[in-house]
Amino acid sequence: MPQPSVTARFFVPRLGSFPLYLSGVLLCLSVSGCQDPEIKISPKMVVVEKVTTATVPLYGNYIGVTQASLDVEVRARVDGFVEEKRFVEGSAVKSGELLYQIDNKPYVAVVNRLKAKLSSQQAILDKAERDVKRLKPLYEQDAASQLDYDNALSTLAQARSNLTASRAEVEEAELELSYTEIKAPIAGLVSRSEVDIGALVGSKGQSLLTRVKQVDPIYVSFNMSALDYLNAQRRLTSYSAKKEAEVEGKALAGFVRITLPDSSEYRYLGDVSFTDPQVNPNTGTFEVRAILPNPEKELLPGQYTNVRIKLSEIPNAIVIPQKATQVDQGGVYVMVVLPNNTVERRFIVIDHQGIEGVVVKSGLKAGEMVITEGMHRVRHGQIAEPLSAKEYAEKEDEMSKAEALKRQALEQQKQEQK
Repeated sequence: MPQPSVTARFFVPRLGSFPLYLSGVLLCLSVSGCQDPEIKISPKMVVVEKVTTATVPLYGNYIGVTQASLDVEVRARVDGFVEEKRFVEGSAVKSGELLYQIDNKPYVAVVNRLKAKLSSQQAILDKAERDVKRLKPLYEQDAASQLDYDNALSTLAQARSNLTASRAEVEEAELELSYTEIKAPIAGLVSRSEVDIGALVGSKGQSLLTRVKQVDPIYVSFNMSALDYLNAQRRLTSYSAKKEAEVEGKALAGFVRITLPDSSEYRYLGDVSFTDPQVNPNTGTFEVRAILPNPEKELLPGQYTNVRIKLSEIPNAIVIPQKATQVDQGGVYVMVVLPNNTVERRFIVIDHQGIEGVVVKSGLKAGEMVITEGMHRVRHGQIAEPLSAKEYAEKEDEMSKAEALKRQALEQQKQEQK
């Protein structure tokens, strides 16, 4: 059977191009066997922070309501018509400051009548004392009878008791007269007036006139769960601390922080002053009350506020910044820069998150470097250039300046070409 013919074709350069072709072959052989030049990859700059350990406090956060530390009702003790109102509603008043004046003319008349009666009783007592003084020597000399002397002594005793009763009546009348001047029982903020001038007040009319609230110090009440109470109790490790808390009427101790209506933190700390001795079975919580100074009256009764109190703490906790963590379907992970500057993507288990940072339960060790800025620039297995925040800012500034100088030189070159 005849075999198919194979025609071999060779590239034969043209005579004119042969020297050029030969020089290209020699150049290719001389430069690393015509291999592609090695591409050098510069590592990406990232900001890293060292993983540290710290004692992390655990706080309980609650919704609290402010209350006046004293809320006193101002009521009329005697009947009468209101003649004057001496305060501005909502203003601050001092203890003993006059608030209302009730018509006191009937009470002044009673006091005058009883004082006159008191003077009469005093005169009767004086006469009885003189009679006894006169009859006593006569009785001793048998110049007066026993009956006359006994009658004089009885009249003297009765006069003394009548004088004492008259004095008590005058004191009672003067006390009722003083009640016509209604004064602030405490220092604080006075509420609105419940009566107008000319209104009948007392047992025959409106009894409640106004209220005075003490807002410095001020109370903040909030409800704590039974579990949080248990964690707080475990902080009181010594028997003496527990007994002291029980004597002071509070089942837990500690300072609280609250926020103002603009969400800023209140400058003063509060101290727990009272805890309800029982748990509400419907909610599973119990009431806690803290007392806070309020000298500038920034807080008013009835405000809602966020309350934070320390419950326990985690010693030797692994803490990293919140911004170092990322989340995907697999869970929470961080980017770790190994000692050889290789980036490793590592999943972690979080134990707690708070204002101090993220407490890592497992996945990291103290001393390792985690990326806090520039995570989008690198991937697992790549090489990174770890920098501190200060070094990163300095390099960014240098690169910005170099880029600006480069643009300036190009613009200048274009101007010169024109």
